[in-house]
Amino acid sequence: MISRCFFNAWMAGLYLIFASIAPASANTLVADLSLEEVAITTDFNGETLLLFGAVGDARDGDIIVEFKGPILKIASRKKEQVSGIWINRQTVNWRNAPSFYHLYSTRPIEEILSPASQSDLSIGYRNLGLKPQKLRLSEKELAGWIEALNRNMVKRGLWQRHDGGVSINRGVLFRTPVTLPANILPGDYDVRVLHIRDGQLIAEDRTSIQVAKRGAGAFIYRVAHEYSVFYGLFAIAFAVVAGWVAAAAFRKT
Repeated sequence: MISRCFFNAWMAGLYLIFASIAPASANTLVADLSLEEVAITTDFNGETLLLFGAVGDARDGDIIVEFKGPILKIASRKKEQVSGIWINRQTVNWRNAPSFYHLYSTRPIEEILSPASQSDLSIGYRNLGLKPQKLRLSEKELAGWIEALNRNMVKRGLWQRHDGGVSINRGVLFRTPVTLPANILPGDYDVRVLHIRDGQLIAEDRTSIQVAKRGAGAFIYRVAHEYSVFYGLFAIAFAVVAGWVAAAAFRKT
């Protein structure tokens, strides 16, 4: 994460700039991240970064930050008890579910936007336009599966809401600490910042950050995905050799 001295200098510069242009351009919004890339190495345990920026007169408004990760093929399964045994009876494969979806706001989303406005701005997991693959569901069934998907992703720390997670200073500067868990996927993460006043969108800005595997972990990941057959054969051969070595060691003892 950026040093505190650099952050203070940056925020001070933003404040001076906005103090001079805010009266002429009250709809201005700029945001940036403290890192350009998050590196996933073999000892990666998550990362904390800072989203910060400035907005033209936010004293009577709110800030919403949407942090969305790459699309992931996710399967949701419904279990039912048959003859005393729990088995999977139905599976829904999602084709456009984000692998990471965190919402940050100055106060609860419901106090900032009406349900209709949330839908119009595509804010919240219910408004992501989630679609199942090769399966037709009624509107009620789809809503139920979406709720189940949300519960599973929340348990894994991948979908979260952070009411009050955005702080505004001097009515111009804002900041949001963002924590990326250890189980995030590599890819491009899109960040969307909204300035809302009286339930209406005033300004919007977007930025992004790349999460990439680095070091030995990156090599293994690439081989496993690009050369899956050879990787599988190597894994089997390695397991056989390791088993043989272990057996030989125990015979000697």
